[in-house]
Amino acid sequence: MVIKKSLAIYVAALLYILSATPSNAGLQQQRQDFLEAEKALQENRLEEFQSLSAELISYPLYPYLVFEELRKNISLARESDILAFLRDYSSTPLASQLRSNWLDYLARNQQWSRLARDFQAGSSRERTQCSYGRALLETGQRDAAFEHAEKMWLHGSSRPDECDPLFNAWRDAGMLTPELVRERIALSIDQGQLRLARYLGRYLPVEDGPWLDLWLDIARDPSLTPDKDWSQAAGTPREKVLVYGMKKLVRKDTPDAADDWEDILEKNQLHGKDFPEVEQDIALYLTLRRHDQALQRFQDLPDELKTPRLREWHVRTALYEQKFSEVLDAWDNLLDSQKASPRWQYWKARALEEQGFVQQASGIYLGMLGRQNYFSLLAADRLERSYILNHSPLNPHPEKIDELKRDPGIQRSLELYYLDREIQARREWMHALQGKNRESMAAAAVLARSIGWHDRAIQAAAVAGQFEDLDLRFPLSYHDLIAEYAGSRDMDPAWIMALARQESMFMPDVRSPAGAIGLMQIMPATGRSIAARLQESMNNPYRLTDPATSVRYGVFYLNLRLQELQQNPVLATAAYNAGVHRVKRWLPKSNKMPADIWVENIPFNETRDYVERVNTYTTIYQIRLGMEPTRVYQRMPDILPGHLTAEQVAGAKQP
Repeated sequence: MVIKKSLAIYVAALLYILSATPSNAGLQQQRQDFLEAEKALQENRLEEFQSLSAELISYPLYPYLVFEELRKNISLARESDILAFLRDYSSTPLASQLRSNWLDYLARNQQWSRLARDFQAGSSRERTQCSYGRALLETGQRDAAFEHAEKMWLHGSSRPDECDPLFNAWRDAGMLTPELVRERIALSIDQGQLRLARYLGRYLPVEDGPWLDLWLDIARDPSLTPDKDWSQAAGTPREKVLVYGMKKLVRKDTPDAADDWEDILEKNQLHGKDFPEVEQDIALYLTLRRHDQALQRFQDLPDELKTPRLREWHVRTALYEQKFSEVLDAWDNLLDSQKASPRWQYWKARALEEQGFVQQASGIYLGMLGRQNYFSLLAADRLERSYILNHSPLNPHPEKIDELKRDPGIQRSLELYYLDREIQARREWMHALQGKNRESMAAAAVLARSIGWHDRAIQAAAVAGQFEDLDLRFPLSYHDLIAEYAGSRDMDPAWIMALARQESMFMPDVRSPAGAIGLMQIMPATGRSIAARLQESMNNPYRLTDPATSVRYGVFYLNLRLQELQQNPVLATAAYNAGVHRVKRWLPKSNKMPADIWVENIPFNETRDYVERVNTYTTIYQIRLGMEPTRVYQRMPDILPGHLTAEQVAGAKQP
């Protein structure tokens, strides 16, 4: 069972609503009547529903009753009511939902003129977009219909059946060109849709048949690439096939692919500069896999082929090999915008320090102090200076807060939040704040914080560009719960707070696109594994939305990773995000490595940023919890080689 919000939060929410609508003394009764009206509609007690809803016109959530009644009764007879709702509530998430239902109804009933009139791009589902194209066709708007058909056609997967009438008319009009067919074949092969690519071949000219056969052969078996004849590939459709095959080989075995590529270039009298994607991929994947050829490859890569991303990885590769003179040379080749960032300022200073230019390095470190980021903390450590974290409370103008309180969307959002319908509440909140300026977003952050809605407060402050209100951005949500379970395993509660802040912004009900659930963002399969280790059962993954379960399981899992990975918090944090098997693959092969260099060389941008943020947030939470902050370098011991046994790791850690 999800822990309920505290009574104080509910009282604050109630006071907010009352202050927004001072004349509404019967708000609590309206809430009860709203819930009763919903139930009456669900049970088809229509007279009772009509009676209750008639008394709720002034209630913020009245549109939800109208919406539900219309959605249950979509018909041409209700057209005027539906169009009125779409007009009057166009700025709400309800309008797009009702519009989708209405358009589906119109398509099923072949009401093409109405569908063409009421369609809106953006939020419509693919099958509705197909129906819209047909509606344009059926209403005589052939040019617009065919333009729409081309957009729908260019996709790597099969299109809904509703597109067939549109595509048939488009092809019959001679609008499907061989180039469009080739383009869609390329998209489908990139998405692994080989059967679709083969099907699309029927629309190619006969002379293109060998090209498609070649691509399909290589898609099924990229190892065929080096043995094919590519002498005439440059500037032809076969070029895409060659690049495709090589990119597959590079990802499978980069060093072998690099050798194959040199053979292909020589045998077919081609030039690498004409195939920049292959050259760039080889350089990138050699360094991601920490191959000893990586640094030389970067040095040999022509400057015009070095993307901003590759320039950064050149610096990282030199750091990984701890060749600090090369670090400085690679740093000089960064773009000016990259050089100005805290990340690359820090690494220039680190390289200078390692080269003996201590005074010059110290000057750079000094310029980085006083910021709320990982590199500022590392710079303070290098200088042995105290951390400076500026705290400046947000103080928006009261008129801006009053303006938000009067906004119907905000009122609906807060009322939904009060009723524990947080998914709908967030949706209304985001709609209401679309296009608001920074001052309004700052007011929204303070308003959300005032009722304990911390995730909305954090996000609004970020959009407002306000990062120095540490109390708002780093709330002490679930602190007692986290302190209890962290203490039970002798772990730093600030570290767990930092993880929860990064994982979910303290949203207990949130689910990630990958399927992770809850406060500590635990995958259901991981949850079942943890439950088994704790001799528990977890038949329902939504148990993970219970904060107590999520925190207990998250602390257990993090502690497990800590024991498994050199007792090193950096490795455990990385494993929490990327998985323990990946982190083990990323360990040094021979010598130990400074942790800051190891973190910079994490292959996944997401995991690298994650580790940096959790380290920063841990320091902030230590301060927020009244603790003496641990130096970041103390939480970042050297990374030891992956081949060491547990006993060897323990011995290496002895002073």
